[in-house]
Amino acid sequence: MYRKIMIFLILLFFLTSAVSAIDSSNWTTANVGYEEFKIPPKYENPYKSDFHMYEFDEDIDVFTIRYVNPAIMDLYGYFIERNTAKKVNVSGHDAVHFTSYDRYDKTNNSKLWFSAGEEFYYITWRGNNITPTIKEVVKSASDSNYTHEEFYDILNEEYQNYRIINAIESQRFDYPSSEGYHTFYSYGSNGANFGVIR
Repeated sequence: MYRKIMIFLILLFFLTSAVSAIDSSNWTTANVGYEEFKIPPKYENPYKSDFHMYEFDEDIDVFTIRYVNPAIMDLYGYFIERNTAKKVNVSGHDAVHFTSYDRYDKTNNSKLWFSAGEEFYYITWRGNNITPTIKEVVKSASDSNYTHEEFYDILNEEYQNYRIINAIESQRFDYPSSEGYHTFYSYGSNGANFGVIR
């Protein structure tokens, strides 16, 4: 009896794995940043696609892949302060899964940050769960060159920089003049500053 139950459970496991596997061999691809990502059929024919972003719809929360290295500090800091975050591993990639609820659209949205090679990317989609489709998109990217610790250390450092910059900027005051320039002063943990912007 015990043997029959074990065989049944093993067969059930393999059957479940086979059902959840996705065949992405016929998916199209898109180049974003320095990677070529597989694109699920339901997200083909993008609204916009260039070096920095593959955007399926003008609402970027529907499905977007973005190369974030040029703006990693601002984007990551913004996301971490406005979303729920969880460390995960997706298709062998260390990642941060952000979830939020959009009151305007009445939708749950996800953003998954991960690295491929030495570059950072995120994917957005509707829903709170990391679906087999999203896992397949992440799997199509190169392996990360960072260790588990390095990946999270980089993101933490970027967030700390974001907080410092925002603390300085929140204490800055600009005064426009009629001669076409601004004077400003700011004060923070690094002291007080005064300047003129022409």
